[in-house]
Amino acid sequence: MINNDFILDNDKQMSLWCAPDAEPTDLAHAASRIIAHGGANISVVPDAVSVIWPWLENKNARILSRFYITKTDSDTMSDVVKNINTVFKHGADGAQLFMKFKDMSSVVSQMRQIRDDLFFNKSLFFGFDMRDIGPYSWGDVWAAIRDMRANGVLLAMPRDSGEKSDFVGRVYAALNAADDINCELHFYVASTRVEQVSRLVQAMRPDLMQQTQFFFNASARE
Repeated sequence: MINNDFILDNDKQMSLWCAPDAEPTDLAHAASRIIAHGGANISVVPDAVSVIWPWLENKNARILSRFYITKTDSDTMSDVVKNINTVFKHGADGAQLFMKFKDMSSVVSQMRQIRDDLFFNKSLFFGFDMRDIGPYSWGDVWAAIRDMRANGVLLAMPRDSGEKSDFVGRVYAALNAADDINCELHFYVASTRVEQVSRLVQAMRPDLMQQTQFFFNASARE
């Protein structure tokens, strides 16, 4: 599990990631932390949305519900759409759709036509494990972001093996292929990687720095 400390100079770039098994008391504590720090987003599993919403109602922090898409058959995607609609009714401000790169085109093709109705006044984020995307595949990722008019992308590296991960190279490839993309960039990475990401964004896409967010584990010490 990623265990990050709050190390940002700008708290507005801080977001929180709540574990799937977080208890109501843990969610309440996370809500109080995001409010106190002035953070931007809090990521929770669908079942936690209705629990955390009362603490964050009328606050600036967005509640993002994350979905892990492991199959893209029509029945599964129909259930995903139904569940997204449910969390929006329970107070979520957006959804993070995590998928494998190989499934991305299928997800887009099945959700493209309902995107505006489903995400009316809500935020849509695609989520990927950075290790799943090759250096020459980022153009396809950004094309899908444009096609779906997603608000942004969340790039995670849940298992960081140091230099073997080629983390800097992966972020460089992603930003180098972004061209004129204008969306939020979210990262869920080890705290030791935050400065590396910040420097790369500042150097390559300084216009996106204000839209760059870092998710920290909500159970990390303050």
